[in-house]
Amino acid sequence: MNAQTKVGRRNGIYGVVLLGTALALGGCTLLTGGMAPSVPGELTVTVGEFADRVRVVWGPVAEATGYEVWRSTSATGAYQLVATTGHCAYDDTGVIPETTYWYKVRACNRAGCSQFTPPQSGKAASGQVPAVPTGLTASQGTFTDRVRITWQASPRATEYALYRGLSQTGSFTLLTTVQGTSYDDLEVVLGTPYWYRVRACGAGGCSVLSDPVSGFATSQVPPAPQELTASDGTENGKVVVTWQAVSGAVNYLVYRALSADGTPALLATVEETTYEDTAVTVGTTYWYWVRACNASGCGPLAGPESGTPGGNGEEPPPPPPGSTSL
Repeated sequence: MNAQTKVGRRNGIYGVVLLGTALALGGCTLLTGGMAPSVPGELTVTVGEFADRVRVVWGPVAEATGYEVWRSTSATGAYQLVATTGHCAYDDTGVIPETTYWYKVRACNRAGCSQFTPPQSGKAASGQVPAVPTGLTASQGTFTDRVRITWQASPRATEYALYRGLSQTGSFTLLTTVQGTSYDDLEVVLGTPYWYRVRACGAGGCSVLSDPVSGFATSQVPPAPQELTASDGTENGKVVVTWQAVSGAVNYLVYRALSADGTPALLATVEETTYEDTAVTVGTTYWYWVRACNASGCGPLAGPESGTPGGNGEEPPPPPPGSTSL
């Protein structure tokens, strides 16, 4: 502690007066002296970070010997003194969870007190544990280098803990904690299925784990779609082509030709498992093929499967199919 000294005489008695003495108190430097302190700066108040308190923090002020913390239930309401402290922070534990309080602080010394800081609001969390996250999904061979896990946000959650296992009913190990609602697991072996569970955490604790879901990364193209069908005169002015979804497929390519042994021409690229071909002539039979694709490429063709548009023959002739071919 450094200080300047001054020797004085009063009523025949000599004494030493400390000028500008620095006092270290709780990480906040207090300076004694005759100057009135200035207003504390950088006032911050926690909002839902704790279930049992509101933490008020402010910047130190030169010449201050202490600070007063005042509280109200509204920004412009009546404030009451709740604490005097030599520190630059105060934990207000006399609060009701989920009730908003307003705080202002002023610095004081022997010469008086400063003006108040502008008021700031804060509140304690309800103390309730966040709900279990819903909507957990893991990518099924969509990527060749990762598994992407996503879920819905949970009220009162400040972060999420993601767990991974090698089986649905086996043990799960903490993989990471994130503040968002998605995570890319890059530490995977291609083709190996992984199981994931997530829990939401907040001021009141953590939820139970969600039900597990599986996901995997792949370096292989998807197989041919199964159960390819095309409508045969049941749809007016169109042919409806459908097939089963393929695990790991990102999209599907639909091809068409005018005969089973013709050259298939690319007709459309879709993400669904159905396609309505309206570029048709009533009475004409068309042949269709479908293949599934992902980041590694496209798999083999499924088909051909024939289909015929229904109608009364008044439909206009279709434009020629796309020129892209196998």
